[in-house]
Amino acid sequence: MHKTIWNKTLILLMVMFLLLLAACGGEESSEAEADTEPAEETPDTEEEEAVSLGEASLVTNWFAQPEHGGNYAALEEGFYAEEGIEMSIEPGGPQISATQLVASGKMDFGYTSGEDILNARDKGIPLVAIGAIFQVSPYVLISHADAGVEDFEDLEGMTTITAPGVGYWEYIKKSYELDEVKELSYTGQLSTFIEDPDAVTQGYITSEPYVLDQQGVENNYLRIHDSGFQPYSNVIFTTEDVMEEKPELVKAFMAATVKGWEAYRDDPVKYKEILKEYNPDLTDGLMDFGAKEQEELIFGGDAEEHGFGYMTEERWASLQEQMLDLGIVTNDEDPTNFFTTEFLPMEE
Repeated sequence: MHKTIWNKTLILLMVMFLLLLAACGGEESSEAEADTEPAEETPDTEEEEAVSLGEASLVTNWFAQPEHGGNYAALEEGFYAEEGIEMSIEPGGPQISATQLVASGKMDFGYTSGEDILNARDKGIPLVAIGAIFQVSPYVLISHADAGVEDFEDLEGMTTITAPGVGYWEYIKKSYELDEVKELSYTGQLSTFIEDPDAVTQGYITSEPYVLDQQGVENNYLRIHDSGFQPYSNVIFTTEDVMEEKPELVKAFMAATVKGWEAYRDDPVKYKEILKEYNPDLTDGLMDFGAKEQEELIFGGDAEEHGFGYMTEERWASLQEQMLDLGIVTNDEDPTNFFTTEFLPMEE
């Protein structure tokens, strides 16, 4: 009898001991959990860093020069990187077609003239202008100072050096009834013009007059814009496919490009070295001259009110009408098919 009571007491004590151990374990576990430091919060990288948009490329319409200064400024300042773009710029040249490179998908963005956008569209190549660097064309027709060329009618009988089939020359010939002109193809060199006192050559108001002055060749020029043919120049373009498949990239590219041009406008001297890296033939004098001459052509006009790169349907429709009238293009298209301002920052 006593043995039975003792066994029951022993079992009861063991159960109480086990319960006590379990309670202590629970407390230690709770303390361990309480002592664990909270995990570090993951930073909101979306706000601090741009989403990577990958690589993108731009091909310009000529060797690096002040007329491309804003894009090189954006590259130098890291504006493209801030937008998440790993950007590269390929300078153009006489044997490089920006429209072909972009149309083929080898490059994402390019520079060309408003005319070339319409020429490409007329051939079924779906290029779209997304911004215009020059509100007023920098193209001029340069003559010798003593040749007596004061207006477009005075070009009759002269030898003109222009790019073959270029729209503004076809317009001027028809509008000013120039029937007796000799035509030579423009090669980018000025030697033929310098040697012929009756020659007239195409050029940029931001470059060739300065180069000729430095060589002691007194010159005069007529602005193409004053003839009545007024396309946008140095148009920034891409393809319909890029716009449809990568709208974030196009928007980011234009945002960085606009910032770059604002930076270049504020201090063009700061970006001389990067321009020289891409074009060692540039001189300080030419870059100073170009930056000064292009200021009003880029930031004046509609850009003064609406911002860099702005374009209107009226200007594009007028250009298309002129090119249709000249028979250069045959496709009468809605202008909103080949230009847009939706990617410019001021449209937000």
